[in-house]
Amino acid sequence: MFKRARNIAGLSREDASSRLHIGNRTLNNYEHYLTTVPPEVAISMGEIYTDPTLTAKYCSDYCPIGQIYAHSVPEAINLCSAVLGLLNEYNEVDRIRPQLISIAQDGVIDESELPTFKSILDDLMDLEKKIEEIKLFAASMISIPELMEKRKRPLVAAK
Repeated sequence: MFKRARNIAGLSREDASSRLHIGNRTLNNYEHYLTTVPPEVAISMGEIYTDPTLTAKYCSDYCPIGQIYAHSVPEAINLCSAVLGLLNEYNEVDRIRPQLISIAQDGVIDESELPTFKSILDDLMDLEKKIEEIKLFAASMISIPELMEKRKRPLVAAK
């Protein structure tokens, strides 16, 4: 995926390695999966190759944490289908809202509620995936890292 992204960006291996501040052989090793790409290099590749999906794919496919928690990234993101999918998933959330309130009202999920809660969580993760697809589509026009930075709150030191 790294080599394909570089080729789509129209960069030679020499140009890309220079811009990434890594050796040509190192880039070759990354592109042929002989060496693991460090996260900071994957971020730089996404920026230099102007491919906002590259870091998301890196997270979902290569990062051990992302392999567990990140959604897979579709090859092509169509805004229309992403928005319609989001609205459909949002309707599902409206449908499950009463069940979620009922489960949450006592602050405990008991054994009898667990299957319903798992089903609700599955629906919420479908909604999350559609939101991520729209973010990835938007990332070609808008700086998502800048938007995310505005939403992060500083950690308050424990007393």
